[in-house]
Amino acid sequence: MPQFILIGKQSVGKSRLIEALAGETFNFISGTLGSRRPTVLEFRNVASHTVSRWFVRDRKTNQWEEHPIAMVMKKVGDAHEELGETVSPEPVYVRIESPVCVDMQIVDLPGFRDFALDTGKQIEQLVVGFMRDRRNVMLCVEQASDAANISVTILYTQVFQFAPRLWLSSLW
Repeated sequence: MPQFILIGKQSVGKSRLIEALAGETFNFISGTLGSRRPTVLEFRNVASHTVSRWFVRDRKTNQWEEHPIAMVMKKVGDAHEELGETVSPEPVYVRIESPVCVDMQIVDLPGFRDFALDTGKQIEQLVVGFMRDRRNVMLCVEQASDAANISVTILYTQVFQFAPRLWLSSLW
C-alpha cells in the first residue's frame, strides 16, 4: 500500500485534500495551535460496507478500536492537545474502511508555522525526517495565491536539490 506524506503550511487546505482522497467530510480538531504530531490515516476500500467504519489504534495496546466518527475526531484532537506547545514524532493512527475511498496510507504532518519559532523549528525537523524517507511520496500543498512564499517547495529543493518524489497541489 503506498504511503504519502502531506506537507505544507498550517491552514492551506491539507485537511480538505485528505477529505477528497477519503471520500469523507471530517475535521480533526487540534485547537488553536494545530497538529503537533503526525496523524497516520489508513484508507481501506471495503466494497461490502454500506457505510464507513472508523477506527483509532490505541497507543497503549496497539489494537484497533472502532468508534463513531465524532469520537475518532475527539481522540485525534486530544492526542494533539495533550502535547501542549511541544511537538512529538509519535503518530496517532486512524483507519477508515469505506466503499468510497482508495487503498492508501497518508501521513498528515503538522503544518509549518511562521509564528512560534521554537515549535516551528521542531515541526521543520519532524517533516524533513519524513521527507528523507525514500519510501514516502510527498504531497505538497501550497497556497496558489501567494507564489512568492512557496515555502514547502523551497525547503524541498534545499533538502534534495531536485524533485523526484514531489507532487505539488496548489489550492485556493
